[in-house]
Amino acid sequence: MEEWKTYRLGDVVNVLDYMRVPLSSKQRESRKGPYPYYGAQGIIDHVDSFLFDGEYLLIAEDGENLKSKKQDIAQIARGRYWVNNHAHIVESNGRCDIRYICYLLNQIDLSGYITGSAQPKLNQANLLAIELRLPSVEVQKKVSDVLSTFDNKIAINNRINHNLEEQARALYKSWFVDFEPFKGGNFMDS
Repeated sequence: MEEWKTYRLGDVVNVLDYMRVPLSSKQRESRKGPYPYYGAQGIIDHVDSFLFDGEYLLIAEDGENLKSKKQDIAQIARGRYWVNNHAHIVESNGRCDIRYICYLLNQIDLSGYITGSAQPKLNQANLLAIELRLPSVEVQKKVSDVLSTFDNKIAINNRINHNLEEQARALYKSWFVDFEPFKGGNFMDS
């Protein structure tokens, strides 16, 4: 039977917060570009340069969502992007699968690590102190592979649903607003 061990998050990740650089909305306005600009809850803009190139875990540092958890507080960012100072950025130090940590952080209760009532905050010290029970890295990778397969399928289904909704709207407008099937024809009195 696989042995699970208890770690602090700081034992299994490297924190790269020192590389974050916030840009004001005015600065971002003058620096529009193709690279995602991440905040606490995901992409909030696009800018002309990037700070990170690769796959890292972003974890919300502050905001109401830390308590309500209406959205995930952790997400994987891939490719080239910029991160502001409202999201912690971490990478695996080889003792974990970063995708597994992402799934785990989005499922466990972190309320004991969050400070502040008006503005909830997960500071770096508390982030690194989060206790996690983890299986071996190999098991973590297998679990992450299965879960990411479901995530990919959900994303594909969401894109298909969005496309079908757009087609339905276009068809409805064509038939019942613009009356395109009846163009050039006469309506019958009824």
